[in-house]
Amino acid sequence: MVGSQKDKVAIISEIKKALDDMVFGSVELYVQNRKVTQITVRHIKKTNVEMEKIPQTDSQDKINLKIGIDKQ
Repeated sequence: MVGSQKDKVAIISEIKKALDDMVFGSVELYVQNRKVTQITVRHIKKTNVEMEKIPQTDSQDKINLKIGIDKQ
């Protein structure tokens, strides 16, 4: 068996701590040689704000714009 009982309790405690304040997100455990080496916590902030849509430009317009800038 890898790791002592004390180590296992400590890892479980860290995972619980990571989940305590989480509303949206994820907890990732990285394991190397049967040992947890990293706990990554990602919090996601949800929003209801809509972004203004910008009309798509034709790729040819982008090329012409770049050429115009290069000539100056």
